[in-house]
Amino acid sequence: MPHTLTPPHPTTTRTSATELDRQVRRLYRLAYHANRRRRTLTNPNASAHAVTAAITRLARVLAAAERLLTMPGVAEHEETPYARSFLTAAERQLNAPSTRLLLIADAAHQAAAHADTADNDLHVIVFRDIEQHCRHLVDTAHVEPVLGRRGWPRRDHAASDHLQQQAAQWGLTSHTEHPTMPPHQPTDHPAVPTHLVRQAAERAAARARCAAGIRCTECHRTYGAVQVNLPGTWLCTDCIPTVNARLTARGYAPHVRPIDGGTPQHGPYTVHVWNGSGRGGVSLHCDTPQRAQFLAETERPFNNTGYTIYLADRTRE
Repeated sequence: MPHTLTPPHPTTTRTSATELDRQVRRLYRLAYHANRRRRTLTNPNASAHAVTAAITRLARVLAAAERLLTMPGVAEHEETPYARSFLTAAERQLNAPSTRLLLIADAAHQAAAHADTADNDLHVIVFRDIEQHCRHLVDTAHVEPVLGRRGWPRRDHAASDHLQQQAAQWGLTSHTEHPTMPPHQPTDHPAVPTHLVRQAAERAAARARCAAGIRCTECHRTYGAVQVNLPGTWLCTDCIPTVNARLTARGYAPHVRPIDGGTPQHGPYTVHVWNGSGRGGVSLHCDTPQRAQFLAETERPFNNTGYTIYLADRTRE
């Protein structure tokens, strides 16, 4: 009797199709998750913690997706290519130079903070310069394509290679491999460009000027001014009579005088730096008048930065 093939039972066919759909839905969830993690790696302001978490989880997601693609029917499913596009983009970003630059940028940020604590102005300037250039390259790597170009031009690839070499010379790459360890600052630093040396000298000069205290908001020349009973106003001894005379000439009763207690050497100082030609502002906190004035003169988050110094609990009498 000839052998004949038994047609598959309808229930078995239905179960196989349901299982395939379930696996494809799992693949889609992994693809969307990978896309979210990929976007973290394109954010120029991402911290090292966020970047390392995204790298670790993205690697796991890609491995899980690879296992799903080996299951029967998943790779051939008509909706799989769309999911693959997210996974391919995520894998490309995981291995992109800009991802490594994000880790270097965060290492440089931490190294600059350590150098600032140690009053090492040259290292502060160098590490901030490295961080700024790294984050700028990460930003330009993900802008909308112009005239059909996508990604970095040749000069940006060269700049990326140079930044990674510079980071290795300054001991920042060891931190990118072990983010929990503080960045290493070499005793014998590499050659520093002239413009950075000049900036470091200007920063050191500002530190020396600010050793006397807060600068007078009236004459802008004298340091060591005291807070008066006008919020955010600091006046030297010579300018208090000048301000009162001006108030008298305008018909106001002169009432400007120093606040009792003068300018404490330790207190909750707040330096508010603001954008003089647009929106935005940042508040910085410290505990000495010298540090407050130094922050006011050296922190420049905007092209046209102004500042106001407050003593937090004594802005009004």
